[in-house]
Amino acid sequence: MVLTREEKEKLVLDLYNEGKSTREIAPIAHISFRDIGCIIDKKEKEKETIEGQVQQITQSTQAYKLFSEGSTPEEVAIALNLRQSQVTELYSEHWRLKGLYMLDQIYEEIKDDIGSFVNLYR
Repeated sequence: MVLTREEKEKLVLDLYNEGKSTREIAPIAHISFRDIGCIIDKKEKEKETIEGQVQQITQSTQAYKLFSEGSTPEEVAIALNLRQSQVTELYSEHWRLKGLYMLDQIYEEIKDDIGSFVNLYR
């Protein structure tokens, strides 16, 4: 019986997940060691990409929760080990989620002059 490329890839991954080595998989799947390695590497990279996306979602959710509890951007950056640019973007998203569109728009216009704006408001 001849297997399609997709069927061979599935077979290789199934055997790999069962704990079989490349040497054990090769004669069963009738495929070279190099091709087996490529299939496994491709699957591992896909898995890492998905895990990275899940982690990013988790960090944003955690950041929104901390902002809702009154944490400052600095506290969120420390707690989640994020860079300033990431926290600033998450804080801006938090404002939009809370319906503070005007605040977000004002911030986009004045950026680093926020102190002067607050003094003017007072």
